Amino acid sequence: MIDNEIWVGILVLTAVLYGIKWIQSKRTVTIYRISPESLDRSKKVMMAVLPLIEDGKNSLLDATRLPCHKNNIKSAAKILAYYFWKEKQHEELARVKNCFIALSRFQNQDLDSDAQERLASKEKQRFTHEIENYIRHSPYKNGKAA
Repeated sequence: MIDNEIWVGILVLTAVLYGIKWIQSKRTVTIYRISPESLDRSKKVMMAVLPLIEDGKNSLLDATRLPCHKNNIKSAAKILAYYFWKEKQHEELARVKNCFIALSRFQNQDLDSDAQERLASKEKQRFTHEIENYIRHSPYKNGKAA
């Protein structure tokens, strides 16, 4: 009798924990509208960022050197990634993807070097997952416009 109560309790607790995980995993989805104006803005942002990133090094850089906030650069990269995918410019798509991931190199210089390295490592994983997820699910897979 007690064994059954324990198992029921474990099952209920598991169901509650999965429910909490499901609620927390709900995320908002950003829809990018591709227009000539958004492409021009995205190209300008990327042209300002690419020289900073494509230096052939992997060292950390000061975040204040970025021309705008990381989220704006990531949005521009996603717009260009879709455009280059659609135009079958795979070399440019790879550059944009590498730029997206390399944004993790830009860290707050007020932090000590160990904290910067940890944060950069976490950001690199998160940015890699984010761009891979974007390419895997939207808009490429189902052919819908971003």
